[in-house]
Amino acid sequence: MKKMLRMYAALGFLLASTSWADAPHGGRILESDGIRAEFFVNEAREVELRFLGDEHEVESVGERRASAIVVHASERTELSFEAKGDALVSTAALPDGDGYTIVVRIATREGEKPRNFRIAYHAEACDECNRPEYACICEHSEHGGH
Repeated sequence: MKKMLRMYAALGFLLASTSWADAPHGGRILESDGIRAEFFVNEAREVELRFLGDEHEVESVGERRASAIVVHASERTELSFEAKGDALVSTAALPDGDGYTIVVRIATREGEKPRNFRIAYHAEACDECNRPEYACICEHSEHGGH
C-alpha cells in the first residue's frame, strides 16, 4: 500500500511539474531534448516563442534560432524569426484562417540540427479551458490538436 501511495505521489509531482497550464502567455509548451518553449500566436497573428527554464520561468533568447513552415491547403509558407525582448517573434503574420499545420524548427545554437514540432493550428477558443484550441489543456485535447 505504501509503495502504491509513493507511486501516486511521484506521478502527481511529475504531472504537476510538466503542466501544460504553466505557459506564461497561455500558449502551447513545446518540449524535446533540452528544449522547452512556449508557442503563442499574438493578436497580430505573429508567432512568439519564449524559452522556459526548469520552473517554467522565461529565459533570454540567447543563441537559440527558430524557423517555421506553415502548410495551408496546397501552399507552404516559410516564417523567419527575430529576437524581440525575451522572445523570438515571426517576421510575418500567419495566413488568414486556421485548420492548418505549422512545423516549428528550433535549435539551441547556430549550426545545431533543429528539432521539429508539429502543431495543428486552430485559433478558436476551447469551450472548457478558454484557451485557443492549439494550446488547449483539456482531457479531450492532444495538447492542441483538435
